[in-house]
Amino acid sequence: MNDSFFISEAISLGLKGRFTVKPGVRVGCVIVKENRIIGRGFYEKYGGSHAEINAINDVKKKYKTNYLSKLSGSDLFVTLEPCSKKGKTGACVNELKKYDFKRIVVGVKDPTQKGINNLQRAGYEVKNLNNQQCQALNESFFHKVKFKKPFVRAKVAMSSDHKSVFASKHRKWITGIPARNDVQTLRAEADIILTGAGTINEDNPSMNVRSKKIIANKNFIQPERYVFSNSLKLNWSAPFFKLPGKKVVVTSKKSLPKLSQGMNDISLMTLKKNSNSLSSKDFIKRISKLNVNNILIEAGPRLLGSFGDHDLVDEYIFYISPEKLGDKALHFYEGNKQLNFFDKKLFDIVEETNIGKDKKITLRKK
Repeated sequence: MNDSFFISEAISLGLKGRFTVKPGVRVGCVIVKENRIIGRGFYEKYGGSHAEINAINDVKKKYKTNYLSKLSGSDLFVTLEPCSKKGKTGACVNELKKYDFKRIVVGVKDPTQKGINNLQRAGYEVKNLNNQQCQALNESFFHKVKFKKPFVRAKVAMSSDHKSVFASKHRKWITGIPARNDVQTLRAEADIILTGAGTINEDNPSMNVRSKKIIANKNFIQPERYVFSNSLKLNWSAPFFKLPGKKVVVTSKKSLPKLSQGMNDISLMTLKKNSNSLSSKDFIKRISKLNVNNILIEAGPRLLGSFGDHDLVDEYIFYISPEKLGDKALHFYEGNKQLNFFDKKLFDIVEETNIGKDKKITLRKK
């Protein structure tokens, strides 16, 4: 067994935190002695002990009386460079220096930390694998660091003739149950779910994660729910507002209307206006200052068009029904730009698969 095998084990551990560490990073760690894993740990919840500390504590728990000798001469594999700054917890490098590790193997560097340099100055042998899977484990985090803005996904459910809004209000779902279940994972990975007033008023959605398997995770927290509404003419009795969790109304107004009792955790974000609509560019500028790495847009054609026109969407995830809705239904995109989403000059297809009767296509901005 080599370094690639053990870092893969650490990646598997890091994935266990995919729904519970937001807005933090997913990190896994294994400690290896004589080619055998003696300790495992991962970052389990935002603000909790980091993966390296949990792996060390695992060794302490297993080898109560001789954990120091077990750790001495061992190799520590961690998917992300150990932190060198004090945050929600102390700097991990200070804890690592208490033990006589033979090597510290890092999956990928953290551009916000100097843990590798810190450990090397202390005399440790540190190896950086620059592993692409470790990079992908925290794609949104690295995107935020590089571009100074969150990674923005847009989920679009549409018909085979590219329509997303029924002509009749008697129907709600375009895609089947398997596709709708798949969206639950996208929501669970997001820090923020963003929609528009039209979606709230016409579809009466919850916009939360309802997958029993996901919400059963011990430290799971629902994503924050944001809605764009310039007029504040909203269905305030919709589940979107009444369900637990933080809700934010994005508007140009200075205050919310008087709300009925029992409507809690609703706040206001005031934006600039462009012509008659709220500025999507101003929203991203404002939200980029917050601890937010991943935004999922689930909205109607106009709001999606606003973000697409300003090149603010990094990834489009299409769920395409084989059904055609016809000329009276609305196209999924109502922006000023005439974007050809399936033009390979603009987007790369990073996934194409069938989910039930529907097709899922993921397009990534070049």
